[in-house]
Amino acid sequence: MHRLLAFDSTDTSVGAQIAAHYSFLTTGIEITDDVFESPTNIAFDQAENRMHTIKAARVAELG
Repeated sequence: MHRLLAFDSTDTSVGAQIAAHYSFLTTGIEITDDVFESPTNIAFDQAENRMHTIKAARVAELG
């Protein structure tokens, strides 16, 4: 499963380590188009689940 949030910053210690070891990734890491457009991609299902979880948390905060 894709974690939906891509590495895109060298401000963190992990990001700095990745950028130092893989200089070609200093602009960030994201999934490729081949992976994103594959029939087994579930990124949209994950995003929908995240949306419902956030909505439930907000409802719980209100009441």
